Amino acid sequence: MKPVIVVVGATGQQGGSVINALINSNKWTVRGLSRNISSEGSQKLIANGVQIISCNIDCFDECVEAFKDAYGVFAMTNYWECGMTKEYEQGMNMVNAAKQQGVRHFIWSSLPDTKAISNGQLDLPHY
Repeated sequence: MKPVIVVVGATGQQGGSVINALINSNKWTVRGLSRNISSEGSQKLIANGVQIISCNIDCFDECVEAFKDAYGVFAMTNYWECGMTKEYEQGMNMVNAAKQQGVRHFIWSSLPDTKAISNGQLDLPHY
């Protein structure tokens, strides 16, 4: 059996791109996380052999279940719908769930703190 890679935000542009690369490599079992497994995007992924699981990354227990038996996780948060405080909680839910499940590789897709690297000139908290 191929190792499982979990992709958060499976139906989004970034998550979908990662999933396509993983499928094309033919080295992984791909598990995509989506808030709506009935959506057209989720159904297309299922048709392409992706395991789609409903998961709200606001919920630690759902992350734990979604990361079960995973070798790796490609993670991202959702600043746009929830703001910086909730985004931090989402990230910590995923990190701690991955740690609890023994995930060997965890990739958190993000960007550097623009405020810090611009000496306070740019404040873009959504990164």
